[in-house]
Amino acid sequence: MKLMRVLAAAAVLSFMGAGAAQAAGSLNPGSGNLGFTMMVGYNASYIDYKETAEYRGAIDRDYGYLNGIDAEIRFESGLVWTRFAADYSWTHNSTYDGALWDGTPVKASNHERINLYEGDIGFKALNVKTSTLTPYVGIGYRLWHRGMDEPPNYIEKYSWYFAAIGINYVWRIDRSTFGLDVAAHIPFDMKLATNFAGQAPEFSGNLKKRVGFEVRLPFTYDFCRNRANSRRAFLFLTPYYQYWAIGASEPVTINLAGTPTPVMEPDSRTDIYGADAGAGVNF
Repeated sequence: MKLMRVLAAAAVLSFMGAGAAQAAGSLNPGSGNLGFTMMVGYNASYIDYKETAEYRGAIDRDYGYLNGIDAEIRFESGLVWTRFAADYSWTHNSTYDGALWDGTPVKASNHERINLYEGDIGFKALNVKTSTLTPYVGIGYRLWHRGMDEPPNYIEKYSWYFAAIGINYVWRIDRSTFGLDVAAHIPFDMKLATNFAGQAPEFSGNLKKRVGFEVRLPFTYDFCRNRANSRRAFLFLTPYYQYWAIGASEPVTINLAGTPTPVMEPDSRTDIYGADAGAGVNF
């Protein structure tokens, strides 16, 4: 239910400016991105996740390539910029490099599934010639299923909400646009849940938040456009980098396979390098 409320809030945040934007009309068009835009594409990415301990250094690591799909809807006037984006990525062939509970080294294939939703709203601070600069704020949700319920492996579910504070820049040259989108992600209500593949009652721990960030470099090319009504169809390519971090949870004791066992989630960081590619329409 929390997720549905946040997604609803994100959608409202993304489009609450539409009415104001329509009323404000078009100022200097800047990059020329006006009206509604819809985009759908393929997402290829590489994840590198590391758990660390102060006294041991790296404990384990997940790394590998993910496939995904992404979609985005925007509305823009000469004054207001709004966006709602959704992304789903997965792999059944990442690599886990770590150890079993007893310290036995293990290197094996692993599963990853990541859902990301975000809604943003911004006001165009600058529309100068063919470029537009837009500071924005937003809210989002991230859900990550790591692992698979095949002992000694098990699924861990990481979830959190986040506030986004960013800036979006777009520069148009004829049929092409070049952009830079940089945002800080401030997570809250960070949680981890697992039942250790049915070997214990579900463990749910609160994680300590660490500020993350994202850098995106969007590029578009209009392959079809109607100058009379400004409608256009375009291809896009957006390389990006995401950074997420988790602070260690407090240790708790659980009944694991009949044995009282202290467990905790250690510090970790996740680096994701990726690119979205697809097509969109503006009308």
